[in-house]
Amino acid sequence: MDNSKLENIEAIAFLTLISINGMVLSTSQAIIRTCSSASLITSFIVSLLAIVVVLILSLFAKNFSGKSLLDISDFLGGKILKFSVGIIFIVYFTFRASLFLKKICECLQTIYSPMTNIIFISLLFCIATGIVIFLGNNCIFKTAVLVLPLMLASVVLIFVGNGKNFDFTNIFPILGNGITSTFLSGLSNIYAFYGLAYLLFVPQKLKHPENFRKICLIAIILSSCFLLFSCGNILFLFGEKFSNSEFFPLYISVRSIEFGTFFQRLDSMFLLFCVLGFIPIFSINAYIVIDIFKNITNISNEKPIIFAYLLSIFGITMCYKLNSTILFLETTISKSLLLIIGILLPFLILIFANIKKKFMKKAI
Repeated sequence: MDNSKLENIEAIAFLTLISINGMVLSTSQAIIRTCSSASLITSFIVSLLAIVVVLILSLFAKNFSGKSLLDISDFLGGKILKFSVGIIFIVYFTFRASLFLKKICECLQTIYSPMTNIIFISLLFCIATGIVIFLGNNCIFKTAVLVLPLMLASVVLIFVGNGKNFDFTNIFPILGNGITSTFLSGLSNIYAFYGLAYLLFVPQKLKHPENFRKICLIAIILSSCFLLFSCGNILFLFGEKFSNSEFFPLYISVRSIEFGTFFQRLDSMFLLFCVLGFIPIFSINAYIVIDIFKNITNISNEKPIIFAYLLSIFGITMCYKLNSTILFLETTISKSLLLIIGILLPFLILIFANIKKKFMKKAI
């Protein structure tokens, strides 16, 4: 992997795709499952909350311009804290990627290849990810820039195309399962913005680190739009009918769309865009994990790390057997881990690092 810096648009595409691919597969569906008819309100609230989180994080990170979370950890607690934080995020990102891979492979197997062993589908994704990683981060992030407009355009076209089939009474009762599930417990659905966990690993990679806040805000706003369109489409079209379906409901909704006689069976095109989006996400996740590992160990030869990471992802993915286990990990464990590791831990590190820096300035 090369160490060339990222343009603003590449960083925006990376942070946005990380979140919206999860929304395609499961998080939009999970929000409707937990919030029922109030899912649009909850989506809007968690979108505002995500923007607030970005604003606060970027404010605290202002005193460490161009520094990653590992650099800030090193400043705060030395190499021990830096190593500990690095290991925590490596485990977290690897866990999330394996869960994501399992979900994708199961969907593809059910839709196209029910007789194909899921091992082969998983291997194909791992091999494709390995090839993209070896081509370098220039290829990884430019692919993300190309895929992002396709994904954003797809969800808007799906919404417009299904408009004639919408049942707007599905938003009633307006507060869904009650005030508590909508406004309090519903806030935990901020885990839909999985890209938040990557925010503080971006500044060090930017060509223009002074634009960090703007980049993060644009990424969150784009992700918010995608979440609202996807939740709105599923809610108005199906209500809660497919909230526990093995298929991701956006795919099911595409099958009923026809634009004239030429553009039919758009589900295949949508699935192609999704697969094109999944591969750069796995590659970006691998790039971040490998970069963290190199940073905390000072290993220069990254090839063994790449192979070890891909084998780990593949091995962990094969360990998930029951759908109930995957659902629990997605809706409970992943949600808690993002709140604790992806948001709370960086907040605490930034707060104490700023306090330490302030006292150091006073001492001088």
